[in-house]
Amino acid sequence: MEGKQNMNSIRVCAAILLVVLLSGFAPETWVKIQPKDNKFTIEFPRKPEQSEQKIQTEIGELNMNIAMHEVGKYKDENSVYGLIYSDYPDSLVNSDFKDEYIDEFFENAIKGTVTNLKGQIIEEKRVLFSTYPGREVKISFMEGQGIMAIHIYLVKNRAYILEVGCETKNDNNKSMEKFFNSFVLKEKKQ
Repeated sequence: MEGKQNMNSIRVCAAILLVVLLSGFAPETWVKIQPKDNKFTIEFPRKPEQSEQKIQTEIGELNMNIAMHEVGKYKDENSVYGLIYSDYPDSLVNSDFKDEYIDEFFENAIKGTVTNLKGQIIEEKRVLFSTYPGREVKISFMEGQGIMAIHIYLVKNRAYILEVGCETKNDNNKSMEKFFNSFVLKEKKQ
């Protein structure tokens, strides 16, 4: 009987130790961000660095809002998560325009990213986000060692660019999917 009690005590201690150990490795709670204008929410694995930059373009000065999380020392399948959004002059860029104008907008956005990464497109498809036009693109860079997965959406005159960079071997991972799926528009199509 005493041996049975000792064995039960050992099992209980082992179970408690296991719970304590596993709780120390619980997955991080993702951080939801929402801009002041309350038009969307998105989740990052950790709090991203946020900034605003003014950039000169062919159509004039634009405000580029940026949220970036570079993984660095933290364990993750990806290296970087990013969101960039900008409002364009409504008369020049709008999701209500004819397809050929929207196609040109996406082509230019994708071409710029490919050039900056010195990469090449390995996958591109047209998508609808809610009822808004978009593109999902994968770019191979660093001589095939890296993948940049990009989702671009045009909502009225605002462009949203969501990016996840990873090693090629980590493409299509759960954290990448979670990031892209966490993007939610708060505005309704008029």
